[in-house]
Amino acid sequence: MKNAFWSAFLLLSFVFVFPYAAHAQTHAKHSKKKPTTDTAALAATAYYRIAGLGSSEGDSSNTFPYPTVILQVRDTTRVRIVVRFPELGMLGIKEDTVDGPTFSAGDSLLGYESPEPLFMLTFPKTEYFVFVDVWSKKGRKLLDSRPLAYDMNVAGYKPAKLTYVHDPTAGMSNPTLRRRFSPSLLPFSLETNPGWASTETLDSSMTYALVFRDPSHPGTLAMSLTMRPAMVGVIDSASWKNFKQKAEMAFGSHGIATRSIGDFQMADTSTRRYIRAGYEFVSKNADSSLDYVAAFLTPRAILLMLAPLDEPNQQLQFQYYQAIARSFKLSEP
Repeated sequence: MKNAFWSAFLLLSFVFVFPYAAHAQTHAKHSKKKPTTDTAALAATAYYRIAGLGSSEGDSSNTFPYPTVILQVRDTTRVRIVVRFPELGMLGIKEDTVDGPTFSAGDSLLGYESPEPLFMLTFPKTEYFVFVDVWSKKGRKLLDSRPLAYDMNVAGYKPAKLTYVHDPTAGMSNPTLRRRFSPSLLPFSLETNPGWASTETLDSSMTYALVFRDPSHPGTLAMSLTMRPAMVGVIDSASWKNFKQKAEMAFGSHGIATRSIGDFQMADTSTRRYIRAGYEFVSKNADSSLDYVAAFLTPRAILLMLAPLDEPNQQLQFQYYQAIARSFKLSEP
């Protein structure tokens, strides 16, 4: 990937949006306002006592934290504890429900661990919260439900990095063959894709990259998708217009936006809940080469697609990359 592209991407991240840490700080302020000794909180002690709130330790196969709750359950014969873990996965759009303990310690200590990692981290501590529901085993009645907020110590995950390598699945003989591609980390699939070989990387700064390379030219970048977290919030017409201007300004660091093609809508309606629309333009590099750029703004991240346009088939490539940009689809949960 070109260094200039990363420079433009980082510039766009900083000049337009608030860092994701702002969300954690906002959540912290709200959570501190809640009293810990109210009547409802005291009622919860009839069912359980909090023995530990944290995360599992990282190792070679677990390089990001998995939120964990340890409870001393006072009555396991008449009640059942269910723990819900929100804001998991890329973009924090996934919530997992753990219906029963995943491990135990002694007779009354029960541990509940999320099956999915928490990627949205702020160092050295991340504000996080879980929901603990108490259900009666008889009659299946909800007896109590409340959020538990805490500071998760994530300093040990600072060097965390994930890498996934995808072998080519199609397109060895026909570079415009279209087949669905699902990344391992990105919560979207590409419904139009040539099936090139690709590499996914994610580090603890939440910089995500999906780099595609044509098998016939493995040393040459064919296309890339990059994502960085950003607390954008509600995307209205004014913020969308500002984002488009900043996108072209950022890419002016290595060229000129020679042609602004304009907005386009995602075909999948559920995907549009997270990607309001796309914006595309052609950027000219210092060496006069051209790049197709598609920019996507979500309430919690910036997503950019870059594809060099090589002679002599620029128009054909341009139309194909347009089809790819429009083919994003939210992956099934």
